[in-house]
Amino acid sequence: MISLVGTDLDGTLFNEHSQVSVANRQAIQQMSAQGAKIAICSGRTLPTVDALLRDTLQVPGYRVCLNGAVVYDPNNQPLAATPVANELLIAAFKIAQHWQVRLCICSLDQMLVYEPKELKTLATRDQPDGQNRQITSLTELEQALTQPNAKFYKFTINMTHHNVLGVRQAAKAIQQLPLHFVRSGRFFYEATAPGVDKSAGLANVAAHANLEMADFMCFGDYENDLEMIRDVGYGVAMANAIPSVKQVAWRETADHDRDGVAQVLQQVVAQHLAI
Repeated sequence: MISLVGTDLDGTLFNEHSQVSVANRQAIQQMSAQGAKIAICSGRTLPTVDALLRDTLQVPGYRVCLNGAVVYDPNNQPLAATPVANELLIAAFKIAQHWQVRLCICSLDQMLVYEPKELKTLATRDQPDGQNRQITSLTELEQALTQPNAKFYKFTINMTHHNVLGVRQAAKAIQQLPLHFVRSGRFFYEATAPGVDKSAGLANVAAHANLEMADFMCFGDYENDLEMIRDVGYGVAMANAIPSVKQVAWRETADHDRDGVAQVLQQVVAQHLAI
């Protein structure tokens, strides 16, 4: 029996327009109605995931946010929160500044955004979340990091102005830092504290709900989903997933534009899968 359904958002539950299809929404609602717990497991921030569960899916759910760095239960109680050390954020800023790549540093509801001087637009995956604050110097970053209760849980780097060399060199440098560092897009990288990933986030959910991850079904497509897909009992890779995710998956489904999540969940609801 599937005790929990967990899903990534971008490239998985979301279609190419960052929307949830009717079929996917209804399938999630049916699983919830049958008693399965729901978990959104995303690199996105808490406000986005809150709004999705409340306004779009309209089901109670766990929020495994910022790639597992922040975990909240359906009653809005925190289960885990693991920030990135300030000295690592400062090191990442220096690397981004040197290689002229965009850097976004995420708290629960805010992003600090560094952009190369020639780029003045905020074109980030998490751009609608919370309040964005532009930072242009190391001094500004250090001031933000020393504010009362300031905690930042994830940062991203991505390419600007076709600066392929810059983002690759920045990624290579950041990989030398003691972080959990993954690629979640062609030129989009994410970093959390060591040992922090979506699987670790789900382990907090399992402990809280007294469930076994062997009974979890989770959906994903990219490198930041790999541990989750590998570690649950029923890891499902989207057709658009990268090869390494498909390799560790229990099975594969249709892509994110063809209701891949719904196609599997509908079979679970109808008891057409041998589980």
